[in-house]
Amino acid sequence: MTDVRDVLDTLDLALARSDGILDEATTAPMAQLAQRLRIRHGFVGEVLVVALAGGTGSGKSSIVNALVGEEVVPTGVVRPTTQHATAVSSAANAADLTPLFDAVGVDHHVTSDAVEDLALIDLPDFDSTAEAHRHVVENVVPRVDAVLWVLDPEKYADPVLHEGFLASMADHEDQFIFVLNQADRLGDDVGVAVDALDDLVRDDGFRSPSIVTARAQPFPTASVGALTEAIADRWDIKATALAKLGLDLRIVAAEGWTAVEAIDPGARGDRGRDAIALAKATFVSLGVAAFELHHRYTNRP
Repeated sequence: MTDVRDVLDTLDLALARSDGILDEATTAPMAQLAQRLRIRHGFVGEVLVVALAGGTGSGKSSIVNALVGEEVVPTGVVRPTTQHATAVSSAANAADLTPLFDAVGVDHHVTSDAVEDLALIDLPDFDSTAEAHRHVVENVVPRVDAVLWVLDPEKYADPVLHEGFLASMADHEDQFIFVLNQADRLGDDVGVAVDALDDLVRDDGFRSPSIVTARAQPFPTASVGALTEAIADRWDIKATALAKLGLDLRIVAAEGWTAVEAIDPGARGDRGRDAIALAKATFVSLGVAAFELHHRYTNRP
C-alpha cells in the first residue's frame, strides 16, 4: 500500500531529476506544491480545513458563525462585508495550521474553543469588483481539503459562478458541498430551486453534487443542521485530506510528464536523452502512486 511520505519523496525525486531539463518557471510551482503538501501531511487526520466561497451577499460569514456557534467573523449590510480571508480554528490547532494559512494567503486567524476538528476559512466574495478578492478565492480554493460553496436564491444561477469557477473545478467534486443559504425565503419553492441548482452544477461537470439548504440568519437562531450532518457524512477528516493530496499529486505528475515529453531529446545528446527518459519515468511512477492514493480514499476513477 502506498505511503503518503513515499509519494511525496517521489515528487521530490522527480523534481530533482528534472533539474536542468525543465525550466524554473515549470518546476517552481511543483516545488511549492511539494512544500505545501508536506505541511498539510504533518497533521492529516487531526483537522479538516474547509473554505467557504460564494458571491456577494450569499451569507458565507453567517454560515461560519452558525457552524461555530458564536459570532467569530463580522457580518453586515456593507458589501462585500468580508474584506480578507479569515481563518477560524481551535487554539489547540492554531500553531500547526498557521503555516498552511500563511501558504494560502489567509490574512486573519481567529480561534474559538467551539471548533475542534474543523478549520474554517471565510473567503472574500468571488464576484467582488476588487480584483484582489478574486485572486484570494482562486488561490485558496485549490489548496484546502474541502469547500462549502454558499449560494443565495437570487444568484445561484449566475454565469460568472458556473462558467468562471465551477466548471474548472469539477475534478474536485469530492471536496465540494453546495449550500443554498437563505432557503427560508423560497417558501414552498425551495425544492424547485434545489433541483435547478443540481441541474446547473451537473452541467458544470459535477456528477453527483451534494446540495443542502440552510438559514444562517438571524444569529443565533440559524438553521444549519442539514449542513452539519452533510459535513459529517461526506467528509471523513483523514480520508478527505488524503484524497485531496492524491488528486494534487496526480495533477502535478501529469503536468510534469507532459512538460518533459515536449522536450526534443535529439537536441540533448545521449546523456541528455537518458536524463529526459529518467525524469519522464519518475513522473510516471509518481502518477501511478498518486492514482493509488487518490483512488483508495475516494473509490473514484
